Amino acid sequence: MNRLVCCSSLLLVLLAALPAVSDDQQKAQKLLNKITAMATDPSGRRAVSLAASDTLSVSRPELARRRHAMDLNYGEIFLAYQLVKSGAKIDDVSAQIKGGKSIWQIANEQHANWKQLAIDAKKLNSRVDANLLRHFANNKADSERDLADGYNPFLDGVRADNNVSQQEIADAQERYIFLHDHAGVLSDANLDLVREKAARTVRPDPVRSGGPQDTSANTRPGPH
Repeated sequence: MNRLVCCSSLLLVLLAALPAVSDDQQKAQKLLNKITAMATDPSGRRAVSLAASDTLSVSRPELARRRHAMDLNYGEIFLAYQLVKSGAKIDDVSAQIKGGKSIWQIANEQHANWKQLAIDAKKLNSRVDANLLRHFANNKADSERDLADGYNPFLDGVRADNNVSQQEIADAQERYIFLHDHAGVLSDANLDLVREKAARTVRPDPVRSGGPQDTSANTRPGPH
């Protein structure tokens, strides 16, 4: 009888934990999708690749090579390397993807720590913002870094980069414009969600076809 009670209690605890795990996964996926959406344009992709490379301690050409080999967008390749950090082998992950599994399925099968992944994804987003602010302040330095790293954002594209919604792309463009407009006045590059939300309330709807645009040639981003 006591054993039955213990089993029932354990089952209730496990069932109660399921919604929390689901919420953590959704939050992590949403934050990683923000990364993917920012990388739909070469300028945004440059900032994302640099942030991912510095965070993961993986060279930018290696990240680009792995992305092409596994057809993973930047949110997904970041997740893949976080699984490696937890003990997986990148070649095993690649083999499973080629076998038909998604990186999200693999992460669930490996009992990924979605709560920690959400924290890491938020930090990565902040790093992308910082890179973009530096780009707007001195894009020549970015070009020199690309040359030193052997990285070309125009060659770093895969089909999976399109695996984001139009709304996510629109949000990315809005975020890009906000950073561009405030690059000269913000001393803190780590923009939080409150600032992003505030920016949305004072701007008209952004162009919803295409991602963030490079401002090196124009004073305002335009549609693709």
